[in-house]
This record gives sequence, structure tokens and C-alpha cells, in this order.
Amino acid sequence: MLLLLCLLLSCWAPSCPSPLPLVKGCPISSLWKEVIQDVQGLQGSNETVPPNNIILMMEKQEENAVVYLEEFIKALESSRKKQLQLIHKLRSIFAARETCTGWLKHKWEPMENYGFFKNLEELLKFLNMYGFSEETT
Repeated sequence: MLLLLCLLLSCWAPSCPSPLPLVKGCPISSLWKEVIQDVQGLQGSNETVPPNNIILMMEKQEENAVVYLEEFIKALESSRKKQLQLIHKLRSIFAARETCTGWLKHKWEPMENYGFFKNLEELLKFLNMYGFSEETT
């Protein structure tokens, strides 16, 4: 009886539709909240500010938020005291750049009077606000 059941299932399985491929969407809200809290925690600490090209990018009139995110990640990676968990989380957000089309439809610029971590926080809030995928537009 068991053999017959196995034979029936093996014949039936190829006719079943294959599952839809997983579409990687924008990061989930809990990740945003966690990363923003991490960055807010660094603002009040004595962490040394990583070297960055953010101000140079401002002078070149760069307005692509994804490019700024990439530069923030590079700056954190090149700092003496690396924030490995934060870098990992930012990389996972950056990985969604192709599916979160809202990030490219709106312009973002850092504020000159804000520090490194405050600008990073504002960028993350911006990305969270405009992080919608093509399926939802």
C-alpha cells in the first residue's frame, strides 16, 4: 500500500505547478528600526567619525540616495573602529537597491551642518520612507 502511494505521488508531483520564485523586496520595517536605533546610539557616543567623501559628493551635486548609502558603508569600513554589525545591516539594505525603486525616484542630500551619523540617520529614514518595490507601485 505504501509503495502504491509513493508511486502515485511521484507521478503526480511533476504535474504540480512549481512555486513562484521569491522576489526580494525592500527591507522589512524591523530592520529599519534596528539600524536607525544603532545609528542614533552612535551619535551621542565618543565614536570617532569615519573619514568620508559625503561633503565632496554634496559639492558635486550628487542626489542619488543609493550612492550616498554606498559611501556611508565605505566610510564605516575604512574607519579604525569598525562597526561590523552596523556595516552588515547596511549592506543588507544596500542589496535591495534594485528592487526598491522608490529610492531612485526621489532625491536626497545630506545637510552640511549635520554630523556623519546624523546624516546617516536621515538617509536611513529617507530610504525607509521611499522604500517601495515595483510590485507596489
